[in-house]
Amino acid sequence: MYKYARLKFTIIFLMSLLLSKTIYAQRQVASEITLNNKTAITPTPSCINESSVYKKKYSQQSFYIPKQGDPVITLKITLHIFKPIADSGRWQMDNNKINGTEALRSMLDSITNGHQERYAAKRRATYAKDFNSPHIRDSKIRFEITNVYFYPEPNLYTMYNDQALFEYIEKVDPKRIEEGMPLVFNGSNGPGHLSSYKGNAAIVTTIGNGDPIFARSHLLHEIGHAFGLGHTYVNTSGGGSDWQNFGGACGSDDYLSDVFPNNNPACQNEGQATFKPTNAPCMSCYESSPDTSNNVMGGQRYNLWMSPLQMGRRLRNMHLNSNAGRNLRQFAKDMESDHKNVWTISKNEDWDFDIQLYKDIVVKAGATLTIKCKVAMAIDGIIKLEPGAKLIVDGGEITSWCKSGNWQGVQTPAVKKKKPGDKSATAVYIKLLKGGTINKAKMQMPLN
Repeated sequence: MYKYARLKFTIIFLMSLLLSKTIYAQRQVASEITLNNKTAITPTPSCINESSVYKKKYSQQSFYIPKQGDPVITLKITLHIFKPIADSGRWQMDNNKINGTEALRSMLDSITNGHQERYAAKRRATYAKDFNSPHIRDSKIRFEITNVYFYPEPNLYTMYNDQALFEYIEKVDPKRIEEGMPLVFNGSNGPGHLSSYKGNAAIVTTIGNGDPIFARSHLLHEIGHAFGLGHTYVNTSGGGSDWQNFGGACGSDDYLSDVFPNNNPACQNEGQATFKPTNAPCMSCYESSPDTSNNVMGGQRYNLWMSPLQMGRRLRNMHLNSNAGRNLRQFAKDMESDHKNVWTISKNEDWDFDIQLYKDIVVKAGATLTIKCKVAMAIDGIIKLEPGAKLIVDGGEITSWCKSGNWQGVQTPAVKKKKPGDKSATAVYIKLLKGGTINKAKMQMPLN
């Protein structure tokens, strides 16, 4: 019996060895690319944002309007509170129900656990009440507070100097400034505003505990600026208004046609604008009191309406390395790639732009996807090539953006073993040119 079992094991081992040689006989793994080159080629990325598909598709906020099946992206926010001393000031480090951590937690819950940052109310307005602005409830972006840090520093508590605040935080612990988008509270009595540190978005504000409804609207409004959204009302100083900053009211790619209706009665006050676009013939302009709406970027305390295009701009700035979004995507929470609602490439596309993805890519039969810049995939993300599809990494890079896990890799159609005498060319699915690289992938990828 023992001899029979040993003979059976030997036969199975030999068969498995033979099978493994057959399976991998025509495959080359990505890690062998450098070893097979006598001289390493320096990548030559072309991140110029000039391709036709970028200008007509991927740069457009309308392209990112959320769909029902899209994955939810989480923006990490880290709260930094400057105080005069340990147990005084607006927010105390104790269980005081008015100024303590319980009250603070309740306020923060209103924009996280309350999901007010994710779900939009329907439009309400004192003008053009029948204006057709489609209602999308789920914006597909939520917020998460990673930590709340206290700094008992009397001088910084009243200082109206953003850089000094950020530098102090970084000095205490450099990891804190990178943990999530910095949201800084102090008692300078300066207006809440969008700021930045080392090119990345941050918010600095003074906020009390007396009006939680206003606090919620105020925080959502200021974080909206970090997403690249401007005011729906006019700023007499000439800045901060979506209507002013994006060119002609009828012509700009970033014009919010679902926020500013044609023949808006507020246009009668157009003279208030310091820099006004030529808005004829649509006569579309900013909101002004008493002509207001409940838009999250307006000035009212119950504002929870976001238009589809505003949602699209928020999502665009979680994908692209956009200065308008202040590199906000780097604060996205690690997540697994969506394998069901995929990013479909149905015809040839050249990607000369830096993009961060949250779902798989499927390149359809006959289409070629050429990567000239950088594509960053989510955890276990897959680029699937259908029969006849091609992936060309032309000086660019495909990698992972998540810190806690890598992407899967490129999935190609099965390579069939040729019959004896078959001299037909083997299909080529993946090409690396000009030092193009595929890295941080979990699975071995055939380079035929």
